[in-house]
Amino acid sequence: MIQRHPFPIDLVFPPQGHFTQPYLALPCLSAYLKENGYQDVELVDASIEAYDRFLSAEYLERCAAKVAQRLPLDAFDGRTELDFDHMERFRVASEAHVAAPGLAERVEGAKRVVRGEGFWDRDAYLEAMGTLYAGLRLVSAAHFPTVLTPHNFTMGYANDRSEEVLSATLDEDQNPFVEHFRTTLLPRLLERRPRLVGLSVIYGSQLIPALTLGRLIKEHLPECHVTAGGGFLAYIGEKLMNAPGMDACLDSIIFHEGERPLLELARTLEQRGSLELIGSLTWFDREEDGHVRTVVNAPQHPLKLEDAPVPDFSGLPLDRYFSPEVVLPYDVNRGCYYGACTFCTLPTVIGPGYRTRSASRIVDHVLELKERHGTRNFNFITDCMPPGMISDLPQELIAREADIRYWCDARVEPKAYDPEGARRLFESGCRKLLFGFETATPRLLKLMKKGQSPRATLEVARNCTEAGISVTFYAMVGFPTETREEARHTARFLVDNADVVREVSLQTFHIDEVARTYHHPDEFGITVLDGAGTDLQLYHDYESARGMSQSEAAEMFDEMMGELRQHFPLFSADNVLFFMQKSHYFLHLARGTTPDEFAAACRERAQALTDPEDDADFAVAEGLSRVEIPYSYARCVEKLAHPLARAIRPDFMTGRYVHGAAERARAALGTLEPTTRVLVHAPRAAAPFTELRPDGLALLDALDAAGSLSELLAAWDPSPAGRERLIEFVHRLHRCGLVRRLAGRTLPSGDTRVGATH
Repeated sequence: MIQRHPFPIDLVFPPQGHFTQPYLALPCLSAYLKENGYQDVELVDASIEAYDRFLSAEYLERCAAKVAQRLPLDAFDGRTELDFDHMERFRVASEAHVAAPGLAERVEGAKRVVRGEGFWDRDAYLEAMGTLYAGLRLVSAAHFPTVLTPHNFTMGYANDRSEEVLSATLDEDQNPFVEHFRTTLLPRLLERRPRLVGLSVIYGSQLIPALTLGRLIKEHLPECHVTAGGGFLAYIGEKLMNAPGMDACLDSIIFHEGERPLLELARTLEQRGSLELIGSLTWFDREEDGHVRTVVNAPQHPLKLEDAPVPDFSGLPLDRYFSPEVVLPYDVNRGCYYGACTFCTLPTVIGPGYRTRSASRIVDHVLELKERHGTRNFNFITDCMPPGMISDLPQELIAREADIRYWCDARVEPKAYDPEGARRLFESGCRKLLFGFETATPRLLKLMKKGQSPRATLEVARNCTEAGISVTFYAMVGFPTETREEARHTARFLVDNADVVREVSLQTFHIDEVARTYHHPDEFGITVLDGAGTDLQLYHDYESARGMSQSEAAEMFDEMMGELRQHFPLFSADNVLFFMQKSHYFLHLARGTTPDEFAAACRERAQALTDPEDDADFAVAEGLSRVEIPYSYARCVEKLAHPLARAIRPDFMTGRYVHGAAERARAALGTLEPTTRVLVHAPRAAAPFTELRPDGLALLDALDAAGSLSELLAAWDPSPAGRERLIEFVHRLHRCGLVRRLAGRTLPSGDTRVGATH
């Protein structure tokens, strides 16, 4: 009989993680603790709680007031020039001031759309997502230079310097989570008084928020043991525990798999025993004289995954995720059976060994979760399905009539993904697969040790596509020795096969301390550069003997993304929001929309936005707001989009600052001269911000006053050339989302062909 323990434990997923579905770590830990007698376990998804509060009318109103105080637009008046160091501040201030009006009124409705039946209406969905993104831009502006998105969280502090990370946990101006935790989560913890709090830090974007919460707990609940674990800490945890002052935020870190160490930690704390025998634990020994010593325990044996219990999602707010239907994650295996890719670091994150569950056990758990939570949607967490499982799991799902829908990552295995195997996967409920394609250059695939060819990858993708499964390719640019022409070849390969590959997740190559590219740089013709003062450094700059430099790879990334946006329907116009929201495209597939149908609808929407009929009638779009600005917003955005400027901001993947980037950008990108412009915000537009000259604004106002383009033409009665120019300008306004087409109405007779000879 299992002994039950009156020992309160809280497991917390700190911000920032994506807001469309829950994460798996906490439910796995909770299930294991409960199975072993610890029933008083509460799960807290602090990330979705923060998004839900930040994207509320009350909070956005506070942010608008804060922006007016911290980033006043009139602070830019009277300058002889806008120097590069102030361009980001000007851009953020301009966007915040023009977008804030009406945003608080729209945000609650936007959340209802994304969480409800309105999700399935494309126009309503895309408008709602645009509102949520605008809300997060306003939250970011209120804490400038902080940037919070659905995908990332960065501040004006580097993630790879412990001194800056610790300072960030105290900076209430930049760190919105100081106030948020203090007023929302901390009071609940003080009332509950847990003995153990575990923080799940999977991503680098969670580091500062997690330590912010840890510091607050240590200050107010000193008797509570604060531990942390997760994928990101598997990389930098050892450095973190040796950083001065980190004991103010944490008591310990669990490395790799957390179930057994967390259970042993709870038992030891309950019995007030020594922490020295807990496997995979690194902890602070707080000696009586005030000295703090870091102790590293021996590794723990990995869990036999077949015996692990079904994940326990109870207590998570499944109705608060930004999706109309919950998608539950479930780990079919841990580790990677292949494990040879030279850029890959997953064995470091997961821990030693590859383990999987049997197909029958997986289906047992999936059916139990389906019954518990009333969902048939699953995200199978796997780095790559082994060939045997590609056959066994679909067969088991079909035989037991599981009636689920799922998506997962996969490895190219031509024999497993033959036409029959792909059809079986679809029949079992598979609707989306993501393959590690990386590049179309065989030479680079060999250097990566991928063990695949472009031909085989395309064959697998085509088999899956013909079976009805949507295919995504992971691709990278800038792998050591890659040339510009090789990168362009990859882009052409993807474009040429856009009927087979629906999405491409493109990233620039990063070198980190646990990959073979770091430990054996000579094999790849690179020299790794070490950053001074970066005591938490994981990612490194490097110099390559041949091929593209890092800055050239960043430029090539922009070029390749331009190609993808032009040729992939899911990347066109605002359709990209379906791609960016983790599970949202999958939910359409799970409901029965085919990849071809979805792509056709995306293509039709993009064409309607960019290519209106010449005789269409238009009126000014609803909800526009405007603000006069003293510099060109468009020129500012252009400069800030330059790779040299992007390097100044914390990198999307790494959260680190590139040494010397500010100086290089300042020298190369120069300044802006004053000029009168008006920034217009269109909340329903794919690109919501448009800069107009005064004469362009006058025409927009004239169109608004007339009520429609046809009425303006009738009142003005311009010459044929003037008529043509006006129609062309209105078409440009339509592409920017500033005017809308009037259904069923056309212009009065006249030659409306743009470019016609009169």
